[in-house]
This record gives sequence, structure tokens and C-alpha cells, in this order.
Amino acid sequence: MKERLYRVTMKDVAREAGVALSTVSHFLNGTAPVSPKTRQRIIAAIERLHYRPDFTARNLKKRRTNALGLFVPDITNPFYAELARGVSDVSREAGYSVILYATSYERDLEEDFMELVEQHQVDGAIISYSFINERLWKRLEGSGVPAVLVDVYPVNDLWPSVVVDNERGIEKALSYLVALGHTEIGYLSEPPYVLSLVKRQRAFLNFMRRKGLSLRDEWVLVEKTQRNRVEIGFTLGKELLKASKLPTAIVASSDLVALGALKAFLSSGIHVPEDISIVGFDDILLASYVHPSLTTVRQPKYEMGRTGVEYLLQLLQGKKEYPTLTLIEPVLVERDSCRGRG
Repeated sequence: MKERLYRVTMKDVAREAGVALSTVSHFLNGTAPVSPKTRQRIIAAIERLHYRPDFTARNLKKRRTNALGLFVPDITNPFYAELARGVSDVSREAGYSVILYATSYERDLEEDFMELVEQHQVDGAIISYSFINERLWKRLEGSGVPAVLVDVYPVNDLWPSVVVDNERGIEKALSYLVALGHTEIGYLSEPPYVLSLVKRQRAFLNFMRRKGLSLRDEWVLVEKTQRNRVEIGFTLGKELLKASKLPTAIVASSDLVALGALKAFLSSGIHVPEDISIVGFDDILLASYVHPSLTTVRQPKYEMGRTGVEYLLQLLQGKKEYPTLTLIEPVLVERDSCRGRG
């Protein structure tokens, strides 16, 4: 019976030496000083495990991989699929391939992606998701690999960030509903695990208070557990139907949540937009094909992906001047899921 082959990784070396993975990376890559005592522990661990770094790690910045890493949480979400297309198109035009890494919101897969970056298996990275493990931002910084954030607000001044103006988008959605005569408006949201979602919820609450509109707790429903967004929307939609009185309209934190809520309403005999109007956020392809078609706030996902790679290419060329934050203007797309009151 043949013994199963196992490739020793930097993570194994770090565990054997009793040091952080980033420390092993600094030692191998020469990106930060490591104390003599720690160096000896790492060397001993490497010898015991017979560790052999990948050629990309051995050569570091002397060798180009001609590959860029794209980090997303969920490739089944049409938002990230469209963003990835923008990243891929510009990368290919510039002679780079793209390594797509989707984590499904799992910490272990985040660690695997960061190890790929620390071993310099990519020349640069597009980060389209805020790490669950915030320590990974320090490891990304320590890797010395250029990075750009897309749909993620700035973490520091090292990496350019490209995001849509989330607060402006929610204000456009609410102003549109108010112009249609709606004064009783609810809000349904997936867990606000990233700043974009926090800003959307905050913008909703601030607008409603500023305008003196009805703001009932039973109309503002935010899921606590991360799972499929359509399922979240369906569950929250059913929960909203238990309210003592229904709002005349809702704003959803994303199109997928809106589509789940739409199904919940229709399956319960609530007509959209006759009984309740719905506005989503993102403008995924499905939004224009469901019935009724979904009014939504458009994020230019493809353009955001392209812009992110253009900034990354500038960093790879050694250019230091770039805006820390690039805010993209959202666009309200009117379709059939909203109707005026009165």
C-alpha cells in the first residue's frame, strides 16, 4: 500500500516552530526582521519537516507569476460573478491570469488564501470581502504583495479602495418611495457583517428619522446568521407578515434578500406592488427577469472590478499616488416592483 503524499506547508512549519505563520513568511521572504532565536527555531522546524518552499516563494519579487488573486466570499452570488468578470477582463488584457478564491465565509479558507499570498503565488490581490479574522489584514500587509480593495472600505492607507456610495444608494431608494407617496417603509437585511451593510442600515434609519417617518421595530428586520441570502429574504419576509400592520413598502439590503422577500409575499397572497412595494440593492441580472421585475439600486459591479485591477496594475508598476477611497455613484433603476400610493 502506497503512503499518501503530503506537501508540507508554511503553516506546518509555523506550527512546528511555535511561531506565527506571518513570522515564517517574513523569515523566508526577508520582508521583516526576525530575531536570531526565532530564526533558529524556524530553521530547525524546516529541517525536521523537510520543508521545501514553492519556487514562487523562493524567488519572491525576483520572479513574476503573471497571476492575480481575487478573494470573494461567495461565487454563487451574481454580484461577485459580475465583479469577477470585470477583474478577469482587465487582467487578461494586461497579460495576467486570475486565481479566484471563494471562501464561503469559512475562516480556514481565509487562512488558505492568505498563505497563497504570503508564498507570493500571485503578484497582486483584489480583496472583495472583509476578512472574518481581522488579523489577516496585518498578514496581508506583512506579505508585501500589492492589494486593492473592491466593495470593501479602506482598512489603511496602503491599499486603494473602490466602493459604491452605499448611503447615497439607500437615500435614493427611500426618496423614490417617498415621492411615490410611501411613508410607512420597512427594511430587511442579511447580517451586517461588512461596513457596506452597516452603512446601508444606518442610512435607512437616519433617513426615516430625519424625515419624521414611521419607524417600527417590527418593520426593521435584520438576520443574525450568515446563510443563503434568498433564504434570509424569504424568512424575513414571512416574519414581516406577522406584524400587526404591514408597511406599504420595503427596502432590502441586497437584491437576493429582496427576491426572497418577494417569494414570501407572493406565496402568502400578498401582491407586489399592489399591496407592498419592494426596492433591492445591487441590480443583479435576475432583478430584471423576475415577475414583477425588481426596482433596485444599481452597483456597477463590472466597472468596479475593472477599476480595482487598473489601480492594482499601477501599484505593480511602482506608482505611489492613488486615491485611498474611490466612491462610485449608485443609480436607481425603476422597474415593476413599486407603485404609488393614493
